[in-house]
Amino acid sequence: MVSDLDLKELMVTTFLGYKYRKQNDLLYSVNAKIPKSLITMYYSDNIDRIDTTVINKRFVDSYIRNESAMESVHEKEEIKGLEIMYENMINMPLEEFEMFSILSLHRDLYSLCPYPEAGGKLRTGDVYLPGTGTETCNYAYIFDMLLSLEDVVNDLKRMAIYMRETNDYSQIFDYINSCVRLNCNLIKIHPFQDGNGRTIRCFTNKLFEEAGIPPVYIRLNERQDYARSMNLANNEGDYSEIYAFYLYKICDSIIELDINKRVREERTNETYDIKSKSKKKKNKKK
Repeated sequence: MVSDLDLKELMVTTFLGYKYRKQNDLLYSVNAKIPKSLITMYYSDNIDRIDTTVINKRFVDSYIRNESAMESVHEKEEIKGLEIMYENMINMPLEEFEMFSILSLHRDLYSLCPYPEAGGKLRTGDVYLPGTGTETCNYAYIFDMLLSLEDVVNDLKRMAIYMRETNDYSQIFDYINSCVRLNCNLIKIHPFQDGNGRTIRCFTNKLFEEAGIPPVYIRLNERQDYARSMNLANNEGDYSEIYAFYLYKICDSIIELDINKRVREERTNETYDIKSKSKKKKNKKK
């Protein structure tokens, strides 16, 4: 029988193997067997997981930097607004979070810009997404389309509360896939004139965080994979690649927020033990 301690060591070792394979371009596959196995292990009953309500500064900084780079945003006001949006997302009580919270998040994003009144306003004209082949929602139907997703968000909130309170993560992949599908639907609705991707991914991260799933961000070198997967979902109804993409990203965040910390603490303890033993030997000689 594997002890709890052995299982934790096995989990860390397995995640480090994942990290190595990713760094050496030996990882990605649409069938997502590897990230599924890792997430299943991480959310087993015997693993102490990171408290995702405590998002460390390093992750927030990484999130701001990578989201801004991916969207080619260089204006200081928008970068700072992204930080404000993310911090307010973290602090928003779940009972106050609903479909139309996306408006307040977008308002935060543009709160420091020269025309902050544009934040939180639904677009009033049609937009086109060049190179994607995606047909966005007619602007006249945006409100109704968002309203139609309220029940989806409420169902996800109930699932999130259940998983966090019972530690029963048997439905975690259904939950993740539902969040990702909602993300795709919102991208296709494209509720705002600008800032849709950043706001919608922040909205999705709120749903992740409330379920005890670490928030994710997309690196610049992953932009093409993300866009291709999103277009495949929204244009052809094939969600397999975007589901897999997010499973890999969740594993990335588990490593950044939890596994790396465990390894650092283990190395610190080993160093302390070595120094302590060395000190005892010197005292004996005296």
